[in-house]
Parts: sequence; structure tokens; C-alpha cells
Amino acid sequence: MTHKKSYDVAVIGGGVVGSAITYHLSKAGVKTVLLEKGDICSGTSGTNPGFCVLMYREDQFLLNTALEQACKMPGLTDELGIDIEYVQTGGLIPLTDHAQLEVVGGMLETCKQWGLKDVSLVSPDRALQQEPHLDASKIIAAAYCPTEGRLNPFKLTLGFAHKARELGADILTHTQVTGFEVVNGEVKEVVTSYGSVKANLIILAAGAWTREIAKMAGVDIPVNYERGEAMASIPYSPLIRGMVTDGALFVKSANRPAMVVGACLTQTVSGNIIMAQATTDVHNYDCSSTYEGPVAVAQKVLFYFPKFKGLEIIRMWGGIVAYAQDRKPVFGLLWRPNNIFLVVGFHSAIGISPALGEIVRDFICKGYFPAELVSYSPGRFCSNSMALFLEK
Repeated sequence: MTHKKSYDVAVIGGGVVGSAITYHLSKAGVKTVLLEKGDICSGTSGTNPGFCVLMYREDQFLLNTALEQACKMPGLTDELGIDIEYVQTGGLIPLTDHAQLEVVGGMLETCKQWGLKDVSLVSPDRALQQEPHLDASKIIAAAYCPTEGRLNPFKLTLGFAHKARELGADILTHTQVTGFEVVNGEVKEVVTSYGSVKANLIILAAGAWTREIAKMAGVDIPVNYERGEAMASIPYSPLIRGMVTDGALFVKSANRPAMVVGACLTQTVSGNIIMAQATTDVHNYDCSSTYEGPVAVAQKVLFYFPKFKGLEIIRMWGGIVAYAQDRKPVFGLLWRPNNIFLVVGFHSAIGISPALGEIVRDFICKGYFPAELVSYSPGRFCSNSMALFLEK
């Protein structure tokens, strides 16, 4: 960056959410710059399996948002000029015991009350129709939603970024945020590894790096992260029809194990079978792949799909996923500096990222903010010791 430029908005984070926000702002004529310390989709979004879930959304507003977005997903291929490989595949949650049945059954009843009518508990035989290679003798029931789907997270994220650039946004990759110039409780400039950027509003959509970057502006937001591990097979003829999420992941144990393991599977358009997840607490942004994680996932997968023994694995990876201390999303303006807008901690953000971009756009361009999202404001941390303004 050879000279200092001024923008209406600076978006920090080149994952799917930051890229979606940049796209929608640019489409609305807002002068926007996207700052990403690596490449676009090089962080958490690039490790995502691409699940567009409905059955386990956080609340009614986000479920309805995901439902509306599911109807719009097919049109994004034409809108962005790139095939995002969206397919409405159906989603299945196999249940192996009555504890899982009770928890997931209650979750489905809540979903129906919130407006997701096309969801049900099905028998093992019906689950076998959705996933013919499932060992139905291992389950007592399954949750099924025919309208869930999957997409390619790389293509969606890159599509947003490329289209935003075509619309006039500056996309600055390998540009690390190193600080902020804060004057009278407002960010005047974002300091980066290639110089400073002036912007009236800062959108902080940096995922697991949110807390570190927010501290540069003098505020500590309790956003933490954990590592999830996954792997992919060589391409095969169709073996998995939809998305499979392990019912065991919905039942909380009294003592959280050091590694939380579940069998979550889907098959891409190109035929690769994606298998996740093994989740552990890590430090120093450790997203390395371990020996134990993929092995544990493989054992879980073989429990449900014993016919998959011998699948050839070509890639394993780890990715860090952000979550707020209270496990709710963080969405809204900081109290100080008062021109930083946080967007972090949304579960399965891939499936609702276009809608999040639209909500941010409407807030900036129209001053509209959904009342249902007020409870996600970072201001909820201001009244206690979880987030304190750091005196310099």
C-alpha cells in the first residue's frame, strides 16, 4: 500500500462472512475494503464441510433466516458467476440411545414451533432409505430434514470476494491488522502490515482472531476458539446422499472429554467424502492435524458405516472455530470504540452468510437492525467482568 486511502467501511477477515459482507456493501455502492492476513478462505471457512443446516439453528430468527436463504442458494451461482455446488441433499441425525432421542426429539419439536415443518423422527428403516450404507442396526431412530443441503465453501467465499472486487471493493490479502488509531473513543485508522487505512466503520469478522484484534482497539471480548479436525477421501461413486450429523454431539456429558468426537459426513459434487469431527481446546491458533483426531473420527464413521472400511484418505486438516464464552453469536457495535461492528460466533455460518451480509448492509445503509438480534450485541459483556475496557 503506497498511499493512504479512505473508505466508508473496512472489513477485517476474508472468510465467508467477511466476504459476503464486502460483496453486499459493494453492491449497495458502499466504498469498502476487505483486509485479510492470508488468502481469501484460508482460515476457518476453508476447513468447513459446507453443511447448510436447519435442524440445529440457535433460535427462531436464525432458523427462519436459514430457511429463507435455502430458497435463495440456487440463485447464487448465477449471481456470483461461479458454481457454488449447492445441492439440497437432506440431512440425517442418527440416534443410538434414548438420551439422544429425548434431546434431539425435543429439538425437533422446537424447530416445528419455529416454522420448520418439514422435519421428523424416522425409523431405522426410513433412515436407511436416505443413507443406504448406514448400519441401521446401530440406531433406534433418526432425525430427518429433506430440505437441508450442502455447498462448496471455497467457491462461495471466493465468489463473494471476486464479485465484490468487480463491484469496486479493494480486496487486500496478506495484509495483517497490527493496530488501530483510536481518537475520542472512535477508530480513525486501521494500521496494517502495509500501512494505514482510513474508514468510518470497521466490521470485525475475523473469527478465531476476533479477540486478539479487538484487544488492539482496547477492548477484551470473550471470544475463544477450539480446533476441529476432519479428513477427505479420494473421489468415489455416490456413497453418501446427504449430510449426516452424529446424534451423540447433541448430548452433553457431565464432564466434557478432552476430545469431543462425532461422525459427521457428506460427499462433495466431485465425489470426495468429507468426514468430521474431532474437537479439542487449543492455544496459539494451533490448527494442525493430529494422529488421534482422524483416527477417532474414522472409528466413529465405521461404527455407523462399516462398509466404508478401506476408504482411501487423501487429506486431513484441522481448523479453529470461534465461539463466545456464553456460546451465543456476537453481532453488533462495540460500546467503545463505537465504530467497530462485531460479527462472530454463528454456528454453521456458511449457510446463512449471504443473509448476514444483507443484515449488515441494511444496518449501514438504512439504519435497520433486527430486534431479534439485539440479544447478540457485544454490549451484553459490558455489564460484567467478561469484557473490560483496557486503560492504556
